[in-house]
Amino acid sequence: MKINFIKVPIFYGSDRPGVELGPDTMIQNNIIDIFEKKGNIIKKIFNTNVDKYSEQEKFATSKKLKYYKGILDANKDLANKLYETLKEGILPFVLGGDHSLGIGSIAATSKFHNKDLAVIWIDAHTDINTIETSPSANIHGMPLSISLGEGNTELNNILFNGKKINGNNVYILGARSVDDGEYGILEKHNVNVWYMNDIKEKGIEACIEELLLKLKEKNTKNIHLSYDIDSLDEKLVPGTGTPEKDGMNIEQSEKLIKSIIQTKLVRSIDFVEFNPMKDINDITLKNVIKMLNVFSLELSKL
Repeated sequence: MKINFIKVPIFYGSDRPGVELGPDTMIQNNIIDIFEKKGNIIKKIFNTNVDKYSEQEKFATSKKLKYYKGILDANKDLANKLYETLKEGILPFVLGGDHSLGIGSIAATSKFHNKDLAVIWIDAHTDINTIETSPSANIHGMPLSISLGEGNTELNNILFNGKKINGNNVYILGARSVDDGEYGILEKHNVNVWYMNDIKEKGIEACIEELLLKLKEKNTKNIHLSYDIDSLDEKLVPGTGTPEKDGMNIEQSEKLIKSIIQTKLVRSIDFVEFNPMKDINDITLKNVIKMLNVFSLELSKL
């Protein structure tokens, strides 16, 4: 598989410094070798431009959204780089950085495929808060609501105006920490969710089967796969912005990733929320590398 890595060194969406070091830490730990030894070809490595804002400037450009302008400009740059990558027939693999980057990656993939797009969101959180429902004003908890057309900011209009995806084409897996205000938005947009309780009760295999059946029933042709490492249990990933207990183990996560990539429908990928500054004894780094090995192996088979 021909791949472009797109680094997005941003922490503004999480307001937790350190996650912006994730992309370079992964590169420094030989992920290019990992991908190429499996047979993938890394064509280019892009660095998304992220302007510097101080802690004091957090609310300088919006009273309700932290680091609004920094996130907007970074996502515009990411969206342009990702769109150009797709035009070249190369798979964009976005290295975060916090999950606010999902705004730009979904916008670009949606534009390229004329909004004929499913989004698979593997995350401990549903990331579907709005300005009104967010308890934190952190934009990394809002990328799905923005992509669904909720809110009224320039973030909704990156690359083209308005909503990028339909809710019934959004599939969230691994959620276990959902804010009260998010449930209504999930229901309003008919979003498909497999909570960790579902995965525990049914087993990951049954949940994967249900996911694949829904993709088939809707005649899905294109998938944007967005993987947040906090979908894993907190013991496996202490080095992430918002670790949550009772998450997936490595085996469950591997099975899920393999099954999704094996559909041959994945057109773009995010890998987000690795914060090396919060890591303990490289536990997170080791598990990040384990998961990137799974991605690289499955992509090499396509």
